[in-house]
Amino acid sequence: MIRQDAQRLDRSAGASLFGEDIEGYRTARLDYPPALYDTIYSRCGGDAGAVLEIGPGTGLATRDILDRLNPERLVAVEADARLAAYLEETIRDPRVSVVSAGFIEAALVGSFDLACSAAAFHWLEPEAALAKLRCSMRPGATLALWWNTYRERGEDELADAVIPLLADVALAPSEGATGHYSLDIEHQRAMISRAGFTNFEPFRFRRERELNAADARALYASYSYIRALPEARRERFLDAIADLVDRRFRGRAPNVVLTSLYLATAPDASTA
Repeated sequence: MIRQDAQRLDRSAGASLFGEDIEGYRTARLDYPPALYDTIYSRCGGDAGAVLEIGPGTGLATRDILDRLNPERLVAVEADARLAAYLEETIRDPRVSVVSAGFIEAALVGSFDLACSAAAFHWLEPEAALAKLRCSMRPGATLALWWNTYRERGEDELADAVIPLLADVALAPSEGATGHYSLDIEHQRAMISRAGFTNFEPFRFRRERELNAADARALYASYSYIRALPEARRERFLDAIADLVDRRFRGRAPNVVLTSLYLATAPDASTA
């Protein structure tokens, strides 16, 4: 178990760590289940209209939002200027506009029918972010927050085996003492409801796969708390991961990917 008093990265780190190796981040992360987009589409009652996406990164979810939710327009707010430039270069869709800024500081035009964030919302101070969302969304609009969790303890042996290696690593703000905070339904319910959003609904999707040593190394290399380590220590950690897969799991380690989705409805911005 991760210690309750384990160090955490500052939320501001999310705006700089992932753009340092864009291709490594893009290729290491798994996409999101089609059923997730079907669920959002159903909640929206059809095509998504005007969409706000917070922290699109390399556009992993952005492309699926465009294909599966069919928005009229999509505003992607990305705090890392390198990732914002990558999005502009690689997503050539007239419906998309990229705003290179932190979400709280971003100047947004118009109101939105769907506001969403894939694996990025934990880098924001939630009270301020949800307050801005309320002001940016039309009444009755849909809020959708989701994450892939690749290393939930107790779900697969590799996640459990890695815990000792993380004993003195400053973790991401999403990593709690008992697991990833995206899997804590009551925490998410309380956070979203306190901000005035209603009709909260949680969903969870489960996928299983196997990772070879190179896969596991690439996955851990994509994590913020590994990227934040000094280079020599980072390489030692990644070598230890690869060695663990080869020795303990004979080159094929189980990996359970849990995807949590939370939906809610925006109130009138003037409602207390």
